[in-house]
Amino acid sequence: MKILICDNLNLQVLDELSEIGDCTDISNSPSKSKDLIKYIKDSEIIVIRSATKLTKEILLNAKKLKIIARCGVGVDNIDLEFAKSNKISVTNSPAANIISVVELTVALIINAARKISLADTHVKNGEWDKSEFSGVELYGKKLGIIGFGKAGRLVAQRMKSFGMSVIFYDPYVVDWDGPEEKKELDELLQISDVVSIHVIKTKETENLISKDRLDLLKENSIIINTSRGDVLDEAYLFELLKLKKIYGAGLDVYSSEPPQNIETFKNINIITTPHIGASTFEAQLKAGMDIVDNIKKMLSGDNSVEIQHF
Repeated sequence: MKILICDNLNLQVLDELSEIGDCTDISNSPSKSKDLIKYIKDSEIIVIRSATKLTKEILLNAKKLKIIARCGVGVDNIDLEFAKSNKISVTNSPAANIISVVELTVALIINAARKISLADTHVKNGEWDKSEFSGVELYGKKLGIIGFGKAGRLVAQRMKSFGMSVIFYDPYVVDWDGPEEKKELDELLQISDVVSIHVIKTKETENLISKDRLDLLKENSIIINTSRGDVLDEAYLFELLKLKKIYGAGLDVYSSEPPQNIETFKNINIITTPHIGASTFEAQLKAGMDIVDNIKKMLSGDNSVEIQHF
């Protein structure tokens, strides 16, 4: 059984995979793109994170591939239609990084509210003008969550401890009887002080927070995106921040990664991180071990861990 490892994995996970088959690790190869084409030809299992893109053009070389194992949640870096039509099973680890993403979301909210990163840079540059960094309290404010799955609900739980009230939008949540009030998306954007996005990338969520919807935001609102960059009109968000039409933003994901428009980040209240929502030791270990378990199940004929949203 030949296994191709394309992205960095925990050492314990690598040991477990080596017990399943003969592993080739190209995660740190200086010629990774070429090596991917070279080694995928004979690989039966390929293990990836978000960095590796398995397009149709790449998968056309995978003559023996049986399983694509994605460490993490999103599978928008995989051509699922091609995989399905060529009977390549795809599995992921959707629950592994939730806590890490939730904690980063909370950090971004607090950071944007108090302009912590801007103030940090200010002091490190030898300056001391406190008047530039007057922030806002979260206590008594309204948090609007877009996508009320497990991550969204855990963010709600944590932010309630700050004294925030919570509303949410999620068309897939029906018959809700919890304390959080369900709203339509446009209303949520109009009345929330902080908006946090927690949706997967689909045709329905692409550009979900469009220019017109960004215009609905309150003047002193904060928007956070730790889901996928394409769900948000990034360029227009930067324009609103520059004009101070909204208070601040926190982004861990971008329409292109790495972002090409870094000049627009300067002199505005935006906190930017390089897609590190899942980048904790605990999340990566759990994601890897979940994938190992999934691979073992699939090899034994149990396809219950194969993703179904093709």
